[in-house]
Formats: sequence, C-alpha cells, structure tokens
Amino acid sequence: MLNWNYLTLRQKLGGALGVVFCVLVILALFRYTTPDRTPPIGLPLVILGWLLHPGIFTYGKQKVTWRGAPLLVKIVWAAAITALLVSVTAGVGRMLG
Repeated sequence: MLNWNYLTLRQKLGGALGVVFCVLVILALFRYTTPDRTPPIGLPLVILGWLLHPGIFTYGKQKVTWRGAPLLVKIVWAAAITALLVSVTAGVGRMLG
C-alpha cells in the first residue's frame, strides 16, 4: 500500500479494507480483553505490516522481505514481534504462577 500511485482500483480497495479491518481488530482486542491479560495484537500487526509493504501487490519476482521493506513496515513488524513476545511471556507467567 505504500506504492499507492501504482495500484489498480481493486488493489486500493482491497488494501484499504484490509488495513481498516486490522485496525478494527486491534481496537476490539484492546477493548474486550480483560484488564489482567495482555491483548494478543501481534498477529494483526504482522498482517498490517504485510499489507503496507510495497511488494505485496506487485507481480513478478519482487517479494515481501525485511530487506526491501520501508522503515514504516519495519517499525510495524518490530512492534508485532515485541507484542508477540510480551503476550507469550505473560501467558507462560500465568501458567507457571
């Protein structure tokens, strides 16, 4: 989605709906998760970063990789990795505690 000018209308609509869906899922997870638990927002953030990557809607040999990702996508993916680690650590802590 970061190459917005080069996308077709169908790709723009699909990408925009995907981004809106991910943001709504993240907001719902924060709202409906009980206060003593960590919201599991890691996977929606990974998907959001994937949708923002310029290589997702291109055809050919370009792939979705960390190396070819813009800084915004890297920040979203790093936040997703951190959220996944925090969520897993909190879950294991609850299991052992």
